[in-house]
Amino acid sequence: MAGIKGEAAQAKGADGAKRAKRWLESTTRVNAHWVNPNPPAVDKLTFLWPHGGQTFSFDLGGTLKYGEFDGQMFFAESKNYAKPHDLGEHYSKFLAQCYVAYIDKPGFCDHFMWIAWSPHDITKWPDLTTTAYVKKHVLANRERVFGEKDVAKAEASVDADAVSAVASRLWFIILSEKQEALVISNVHRGVIEQYEAEKGY
Repeated sequence: MAGIKGEAAQAKGADGAKRAKRWLESTTRVNAHWVNPNPPAVDKLTFLWPHGGQTFSFDLGGTLKYGEFDGQMFFAESKNYAKPHDLGEHYSKFLAQCYVAYIDKPGFCDHFMWIAWSPHDITKWPDLTTTAYVKKHVLANRERVFGEKDVAKAEASVDADAVSAVASRLWFIILSEKQEALVISNVHRGVIEQYEAEKGY
């Protein structure tokens, strides 16, 4: 039974990543090149926790197009839950992952997107992308990030510039099934892409 539940969760997660990719690309401003668990994407989306010998990976990644974000890269996590469940715990881990990824490859970490089908911690909503909140949850995952159980010792190792950088790069995208349907059609998207190609983009 546990195996069946695990397989169902993996299938639901894979479906969420595909749906997130479809929605992002429907904006005509995103190329979500890499989607887990497609083999070419795995290496690009996978990072190593500094302590403990384990890896983590984002669900998708790619580049943004046009305007002020043209050519910039993003990593994204998608959570295909209809209810909040334990989204707060997942988001805490996500913030720590963003911090580790930024420390490892800052040039590839222009944006971090949290894509979900349910909000979480709504009473804390204004705080969820602040520097203080990011730091708090980097420290909540201190054993994997700093190899320290002691909060004070871990806090002394926090890179304040990296924490600030992560906070400034966070995006919150909350979707719904109806919202997913209300996107540009493939035909109209093709017209836009042809127009931009003719302009030399």
